[in-house]
Amino acid sequence: MKITVEASELSNKISIVSKTVPSKTIKPIMECILFDLSREGTYLHATDLETGVKATLECETEEFGKFAVDAKILYEIVRTLPNEGKVQLSFSSGLLSVESGRSRFRVPTVDPSEFPQVTLPAEGYSLTVEAKTINEMIERVIFCAAKDEFMRNLNGVFWEIGNGFLRLVASDGFRLALAEERLPTQSESNFLISLKSMKELQSILQNCSQATVTIRYDGKRLSLSTSNIETVMRVVEIDFPDYKKVLPKAFKSKVILSKNDLLEALRRTMVIAKRGSESAKLEINEDVLSLSSRSPDSGEVNEEIFVRKEGEDIVAAFNPTFLLEALRHIHTDEVEFNFVDSTSPLQINPLNVEGYLYIVMPIRIV
Repeated sequence: MKITVEASELSNKISIVSKTVPSKTIKPIMECILFDLSREGTYLHATDLETGVKATLECETEEFGKFAVDAKILYEIVRTLPNEGKVQLSFSSGLLSVESGRSRFRVPTVDPSEFPQVTLPAEGYSLTVEAKTINEMIERVIFCAAKDEFMRNLNGVFWEIGNGFLRLVASDGFRLALAEERLPTQSESNFLISLKSMKELQSILQNCSQATVTIRYDGKRLSLSTSNIETVMRVVEIDFPDYKKVLPKAFKSKVILSKNDLLEALRRTMVIAKRGSESAKLEINEDVLSLSSRSPDSGEVNEEIFVRKEGEDIVAAFNPTFLLEALRHIHTDEVEFNFVDSTSPLQINPLNVEGYLYIVMPIRIV
């Protein structure tokens, strides 16, 4: 079997599929990329049994068949080759030859019959969305997902489809982010996708050159397809907490302020906060927000920002890192801080919400 392919095309597709290959596994086949040459096309497959990726390789082929090769070795080989001209891959007698210019590698392969089959959802429903939209939604919530894999019900992103909306929600128990977009669908469903799968999906979307992608869901698997990349993710079969219970129903204070002014003030406050209690105190009186933090060993900091306030004065404390990360994902020049009281969750959102909100729990004032 022979494959002739542009170096840039091979490098791009190997880079995409290799991200799915698990770093640790007891089965050698799981460390491989499967090459499948058929009349329909040439495809590269990789899977960690939770997420599977199938990429179409634009190339010229002779003969049909399959072979599997260690993903890490192949990735390093391809990465060192010149990113111009053509690369020729030849498979024969259990060895893969990779030739480019005056360079030639010969590497062993693995029996392809042991490679796990990755199947796409055949039933259920599908919808088409803008690649830019779904990528931005993921970016605005994924940072809130719990990093601890043992927190299975929070170590991922919750998808909720219903009433003409797609909502993505993530939380680590201390904060929550929700992004929503109106979609032309009447389907209703919800499911949890692991953080690992979401990061792989995000990587593919960031490199997607297409305007739209197709999402399919069959009750157990979610797939996202472009013209040359198909990603299949298994749903995490565990319930995501009822996030609606955390969303405040009414507010006693609403504060509107400049996002950039607060970002700069928080960055300066962090100089002291990160050396002390990781706490920033917010005091809102009339049209001024006072931001302060102190450390017994490093001193104290005080900042003042002019704001527009409706409702009662308020005093509360928060982890400043959580506030910073929320502001970086809001795209309006001004933001709303909506308070219930000093011990209840704070809602941060763009003016008039605009499809995104962020909830953060307060901490004890010290």
